[in-house]
Amino acid sequence: MKVKDIMTKDVICAEVPGKSEEALNLIIKHDISGLPVVKKNSKQLIGIVTRSDFTRNPDEGQLGVLMAKDVITTTPDTDIKEIAKIFSVAGFKRLPVIDGEYLVGIVTIEDIVWKAIPKMKIEDKVVKYMVKRFPSIWADTPVKVASEIMRLSHARALPVLDSDAKLIGIIADTDFLKILKMTESTKKSEMSGGTEGDAWGWDSKNIIYITTRTLEIPDIKVSDIIPEKVLTATKGTTVSELTKKKIGRASCRERV
Repeated sequence: MKVKDIMTKDVICAEVPGKSEEALNLIIKHDISGLPVVKKNSKQLIGIVTRSDFTRNPDEGQLGVLMAKDVITTTPDTDIKEIAKIFSVAGFKRLPVIDGEYLVGIVTIEDIVWKAIPKMKIEDKVVKYMVKRFPSIWADTPVKVASEIMRLSHARALPVLDSDAKLIGIIADTDFLKILKMTESTKKSEMSGGTEGDAWGWDSKNIIYITTRTLEIPDIKVSDIIPEKVLTATKGTTVSELTKKKIGRASCRERV
């Protein structure tokens, strides 16, 4: 199976020249964690921007400066097994698909899980593939702390536990995007000096107003934003069964 068999052709992308805020609005609107960046009025791929770029450099207003320019790409005729290896080793979530220099699609982990794996009819148990060690957080953990835990642990999602250590939900990196707030602060800077050679001259002043934009996470708890229900799988669930459930972020637990 080739990339062209599962890729998304109608790609949501940002353009440069353009503002970082415009790209962020697209990410939030479409509930995605990143998107390709193309040259304005064309499909020429020149970069990619992700949620981490905004948190790393929230004051940068120009998308061309904020985005990552060194982009790993693939082609429509690449075998999806090679793409799966890249996702597994490099930890990527998506790869732009190009024909020459031009964007023709995008392939994601979800495309492989929901479009390719179901056709393979894999009957292996999920226990063979599941991650056995991972960080978790308490439901009353401040969202700001949860975001930092996710960043430091390089996790894409964190299980959420109640006071009895029971699983009550999962929070993902994209959930933080929905609650980010753009704040503005303005500082006044004054530069003054007397007229040269005239001790009695009027002081002249140059006043500069500097406006800074910052992305901030509100002071709320994880329990305020997690979904009300979480779908789970057991160690005995097969890969095929899991894909049929359309579980985007499955939590595996051993049946008692």
